Amino acid sequence: MTGRLDSEVIIIGGGATGAGIARDCARRGLRTLLIERHDIATGATGRNHGLLHSGARYAVTDNESARECISENRILRRIARHCIEPTNGLFITLPEDDLAWQQTFIDACQQAGIEATPLSPQETLRREPAVNPTLLGAVQVPDGTIDPFRLTAANMLDAREHGAQILTGCEVTGLLRRGDRVCGVQVYDRQLHQARTLYAGMVVNAAGIWGSVLRNMPTCASPCSRRRDRC
Repeated sequence: MTGRLDSEVIIIGGGATGAGIARDCARRGLRTLLIERHDIATGATGRNHGLLHSGARYAVTDNESARECISENRILRRIARHCIEPTNGLFITLPEDDLAWQQTFIDACQQAGIEATPLSPQETLRREPAVNPTLLGAVQVPDGTIDPFRLTAANMLDAREHGAQILTGCEVTGLLRRGDRVCGVQVYDRQLHQARTLYAGMVVNAAGIWGSVLRNMPTCASPCSRRRDRC
């Protein structure tokens, strides 16, 4: 049995990237469909260390990236506070390090708009007793931890509230093309044991490390005519 669904955007991949794209598209009023072959955040999103970068580690060598990081850091703290623990982070200076570099680091952070607070060895040990006791000093930056699953789920829920449809347990088995444009996908619904053909004006590959596998999938020519049926 083949079912069709008319969408403006199909997003393949239910991780952080796919969920964020789905939310953005849905909030813009686009008819949005997200497809995930397993469950949400079961790929790289659910297997990372959950560090919310301040951008400080890039400040000296790549100030532009540092600015991007702290900007995204602040956005997430504002819109997803329930997913974040503001732990802060410490950059430690040890005896074998050049203590003068600490000021270079602080200056670069300030240039990128990142709060960087120098700490004495005593204050550092008070805040983090497990730190190397031979340290010469430290700099505190606004790093944090983030719950990737909770953030992804929150984006999915908001996308659904704005009209997006989320299909989990559906694996893409082929791409539909019209000329040089992908205009739909063939999927297998593992829960219903049903093949489906889904069309859209745009197909977004958000499959992460499986993106190249998806890109190289077999394709078939299709007129990409749209018939609106229920999912």
